[in-house]
Amino acid sequence: MWTLEKSILELQDIQALIPDFVQLKIMPKATAEKIQVLVFAKEKNKLKLLTTNNFPEQVQKVVKMLEDKNFLSEIFYTSVEGFTAALSWYDQLQAQEDTATEAMKKQKQAEWTGAISMIKSLFEKRDTMEPGDFIMEIVRLAFQTWASDLHFQPQESGVVMRLRIDGVLQEILEFTHEDFLKYLQKMKFIAGTKMNIDYIPQDGRFAFQSVNRNGETKQVDVRINFMPGIWSESTVIRFLDPGKWFSSFEDIWFKGRTYDILKKNLEKNVGITIITGPTGSWKTTTLYSILHTLNTGEDKIITLEDPVEYQLAGIQQSQINYTKWYDFELGLKAILRHDPDIILVWETRTSETADASINAALTGHLVFTTLHTNSAIESITRLLNMGVKPYMLAPALNLIVAQRLVRKLCPHCATKRDPQYGEKVEVEETIKKITDANPNMKLERDGKIPQSVGCDKCNGNGYVWRIWLIETFEITDDIKTMIIDGASTLMMYSKARETGYLTMKEDGILKLLDGITTLEEIRRVV
Repeated sequence: MWTLEKSILELQDIQALIPDFVQLKIMPKATAEKIQVLVFAKEKNKLKLLTTNNFPEQVQKVVKMLEDKNFLSEIFYTSVEGFTAALSWYDQLQAQEDTATEAMKKQKQAEWTGAISMIKSLFEKRDTMEPGDFIMEIVRLAFQTWASDLHFQPQESGVVMRLRIDGVLQEILEFTHEDFLKYLQKMKFIAGTKMNIDYIPQDGRFAFQSVNRNGETKQVDVRINFMPGIWSESTVIRFLDPGKWFSSFEDIWFKGRTYDILKKNLEKNVGITIITGPTGSWKTTTLYSILHTLNTGEDKIITLEDPVEYQLAGIQQSQINYTKWYDFELGLKAILRHDPDIILVWETRTSETADASINAALTGHLVFTTLHTNSAIESITRLLNMGVKPYMLAPALNLIVAQRLVRKLCPHCATKRDPQYGEKVEVEETIKKITDANPNMKLERDGKIPQSVGCDKCNGNGYVWRIWLIETFEITDDIKTMIIDGASTLMMYSKARETGYLTMKEDGILKLLDGITTLEEIRRVV
């Protein structure tokens, strides 16, 4: 490409040349202008130099410098006029670099639909990139779509990349099995897992830097799991973004009655509070918000976590390690020897853990833990079925909070519509139940219900971000007596309604009346 038949180049020859900008950067413009020498091309290990030869000693010094770096030199001569024209290449280089810098800045700060578009554009250029650089840029852009998880799911035709955005999986692109293998190996290497193991699940972690819309750089931690499959290993990446957990209960939609009940129970110094909900209902966010609120420096707080997702200053955090026989039961025994005031047991999975947590709550500690149940009241039945004695459970319980997530309406395109007959009946019946339980509650409504539409701002989904649906089941003295007496869940529900207890669906209808979500979302989740 760079074969030139003559060593003396005229002005028109210079103007016809297309320089190699990578080689042009070898000689800074200021130096090139001063000694009238620049590098404009490379052929194997031979660099092509252009000079006026007005400073022959300087030319020889450049040649010697290149020889010391194992490069040969081929010299081409031109006039001062020709060399001046060649110096304009530096302006082209600067313009190219400015364009690239601006594109990279946009890529680093891309969010939502912009990040999705850049993922697809980057995918088309993957063969020009080093595999590790490519997959890390895909991971970073995936995080900037506001996704909670990134999935690489093998199927017969190839490996599909999907993002879970606002709780819903979206297919983005597809790799061939052969193409994806090199990226899989890079992810294993980055995550610190064994690259030659593909027949058992493996867990790993890594971190990367991301830039937010304000240009601020932050670290994002990642949990990654590799799982054997029929076609190849399935890979799921979960983003642990410290910026996504909140410090204010108002931020996580504890408002009105639910906020008052939670705040009152956090002021206690003994007893147990349980956060319940399915996987992915952001129980972690609620727990970390609670810890943030209680972390005043006056109490000793110790956590047992599996895993430790975020490090909190001023709190003693302990990582469960089943491979080393360190489980929740063993951890709880150790915790009680460290004189804690507040204890967080990340998840109550076994009867042993439940008994230990209840005992801790009965012996002068404020305890928090999680369960997997469909509603707050059902947590009592779950604990009793795990073998916890009613006379131990009743005095220990303070509060049970159940939560799930619904998508929040896009503020740019949401509208309202007249409900269908069945929808109208459903909403009106739920409103009646709410006002029967809370006669003083004033609900404003215009007879219409919110409707999602879809626009460029929300990628056509009609929704942006998610919010909690919450039910708070406060364990009053009457409820404690009913637990000891073996009352049914239905009887406890009826008693709780006398003090204003609202279900998650009813909390959802209140948010529907506020124009925050839709009836379709409430039905999907509850």
